[in-house]
Amino acid sequence: VSIRMASGFESGLNLGGTTQPTGISSESFSLRSFSKPHIVIAHIIFRGSALVVYILANMFSSSFIIQFLLLITLHSMDFWTVKNITGRLLVGLRWWNFVDEEGHNHWKYESAKDPSRFAALDRRVFWAALVLAPLFWAFLAVVAFMTLKWEWMMVTFIGLAMTGANLYGYLRCRWADTTQFTNYMSKWAFLSLLRSQRPATDQQPMQQTV
Repeated sequence: VSIRMASGFESGLNLGGTTQPTGISSESFSLRSFSKPHIVIAHIIFRGSALVVYILANMFSSSFIIQFLLLITLHSMDFWTVKNITGRLLVGLRWWNFVDEEGHNHWKYESAKDPSRFAALDRRVFWAALVLAPLFWAFLAVVAFMTLKWEWMMVTFIGLAMTGANLYGYLRCRWADTTQFTNYMSKWAFLSLLRSQRPATDQQPMQQTV
């Protein structure tokens, strides 16, 4: 098994709208605020459909087999769509693998040459849905374990595995190794701490001398 990092892939495929400026006014927020609204909506729907069906499973059918098959189908659709479509169109990332003639498995993690051409709001929604989905499935797994619903815990593990695989794949596209990811998170935590302390410093009253 080999892992290859590649960067600079280009794709002319542009579905759901044209690229627009990333500056968004909170007062005029709408679907037009997104550069690719149809892709963003599809990303959210595929991310959340299995969760909704899991929570409302008994409303669709009283048979666990039917519920299980429906959830597996939704998980598969979500995994394929996020892996092959929404990640490439919203953030310019993709990961995939292939088997060579000798039977060796190769993993490739790729990123676009110019990430700035992807709208900031589209990227935020993509990453938010990508991170929140496995967190929700982890929470549901804990609930299933606490309530001794072993068959549903198996379903939550499948959801956690499939959403977690996409999250891991895109994190590898974004950061080549754990060192880069750790450095990024440390920098983000440091800057967040500075931002949280700045308002308190700026709001200190100015002393006037007479």
